[in-house]
Amino acid sequence: MNPSTAMATVIVDELLRCGVADAVLAPGSRSTAIALALAAVEARGDITLHVRLDERSAAYTALGIAKATGMPAVVVTTSGTAAVNLHPAIVEADESSLPLLAITADRPPRLRDVGANQAIRQPGIMGDAVRLSIDMGVPTGVDGAVRYWRSTVARAVAMATDALRPGPVHLNVPFEEPLVPDDDAAWREELDGRPDGRPWTADARLVAGMSTPLDDVLGALVDGEVVPARGVIVVGDQQYDEAIELIDDLADSLAWPVISEPSGNGAGCSTALSHAPLLLADESFADAHVPDLVLTVGRVGLYRSVLRMIGRASLHIAVDTRPQWSDPTRSADIVVASVPLPPVEAEIDEDWLQSWQRADVLAAAAIETAMSSTDDLLTGMHVARRTAAQVPDGGMLFVGASWPARHMGSFAANTVQDAVVLANRGTSGIDGCVSTAWGAAGALQRGGGAGAIALLGDQTFLYDSNGLLVPGEEERPDLVIVVVDNDGGGIFSSLEPAQVVPASVFERVFGNPLGIDIAAVAHAAGLPAVVVETADALDAALEDALGTGGVRIIVARTCSREREAQVLADVQRAVGSALEYA
Repeated sequence: MNPSTAMATVIVDELLRCGVADAVLAPGSRSTAIALALAAVEARGDITLHVRLDERSAAYTALGIAKATGMPAVVVTTSGTAAVNLHPAIVEADESSLPLLAITADRPPRLRDVGANQAIRQPGIMGDAVRLSIDMGVPTGVDGAVRYWRSTVARAVAMATDALRPGPVHLNVPFEEPLVPDDDAAWREELDGRPDGRPWTADARLVAGMSTPLDDVLGALVDGEVVPARGVIVVGDQQYDEAIELIDDLADSLAWPVISEPSGNGAGCSTALSHAPLLLADESFADAHVPDLVLTVGRVGLYRSVLRMIGRASLHIAVDTRPQWSDPTRSADIVVASVPLPPVEAEIDEDWLQSWQRADVLAAAAIETAMSSTDDLLTGMHVARRTAAQVPDGGMLFVGASWPARHMGSFAANTVQDAVVLANRGTSGIDGCVSTAWGAAGALQRGGGAGAIALLGDQTFLYDSNGLLVPGEEERPDLVIVVVDNDGGGIFSSLEPAQVVPASVFERVFGNPLGIDIAAVAHAAGLPAVVVETADALDAALEDALGTGGVRIIVARTCSREREAQVLADVQRAVGSALEYA
């Protein structure tokens, strides 16, 4: 056995010992040894191997698996620009604190900086987006090599899954030729790891954030202060069921409303609001509902109106375990690691909660009237509502960036309660969403989860259409991808540029219409696709796709972006009128 084969065999075996169950591989030459090692353990049934043509899609597939399981997934590439293409997903994993292990094959140091083929400076290429970056030594037959390889992998996985700050780790692994197994080469050292399949180094450090009563937390800020009656809990991007249970208990005990972003998964809380972003976009309502205390949980920031409320609150307690805690308004008075317990003493004002709930009901009626008055017009708001209504219990909804996330939160906030809602909210980019949804859906369904739906904009879908290019022999998840097709960047039609930029210039630099037949793109990838233009047709297509299974694409062709912006403005005006009776 030659050194490259020995090192690859040990690396893969130690990954298994450390609990890694999924690996995503983008084919290449320099990574041959590790690709063959992964194929060997896949044949034994010890790992699920995914193969992708596009390294960026491969990395986002691994990200989706990590997002769904909480376990580190491995992405493996060859050298050169292949390694660079991992960086967007690495940044998303960093900002979302997701365990991701990137293994990039490399040329040995003697071939760097001399113009050798497919050789670039890979060590440290991920910058400060990774928790740990290791440029491993060239494999040799010296004594202690196996100990070095195994301890390095164990440390990398431990850093990726750190209890306080999980995140991406980069292993740059130089391989010498020969890259394929060589039976004539002798290897002196035993390759075996610890007995009983244990990892080489087990991480048993105990890092935990203990919940304490809210009045104790408040006492760290203001002596003798009783928890005020006018409070709000805002839930940003997070996927911890135990946090939601604590939020529900706290909000219920204090009669505080809960405002949850879609991927906050707080829709099931008993005091959760359905249309809070629209309520707070009304100036009069927002002025009358400035909280004395706001508690934010996770990564907040989807809605401008909610952020304005957070910034105006008298006190702000942020709940986040990460050193780079979420505080986009820079208003947090204190940061704690866990959702506080109900206080021993607090002021309770039932009218406070009821005023929010009454406004929420009035807004719901106004929204229903305004949207039904559009006849058969299909907008992104309609698509979000209809899509959310058909997410299977025990399944998954993945929500793309930009309009879909905002429409889901404003028009279907409490619809999905018995399924997990995921999104790439770390950097809120449109890149990699197809692959993330695919990876997450497959991982959840291997664990017994039900069907999955991804709601994406047309540009988001096209940006990662390479994520559809999956080898035919790989098992497909049950994933329905709903594409909101308004031929361009719809969100810009409701932002400031649409009001001040000439129409022709606006279309050129913001709208960016591509005129792409999205169904044809899906067909080219060998996937079934249908086009719908009405809400009823969308309902029927969703029901059929979920019942059939596999990966299927539904293209929902909506009205023009300008018309949709007008409908949204009409809805906001209707909500404002309704709130006059709150």
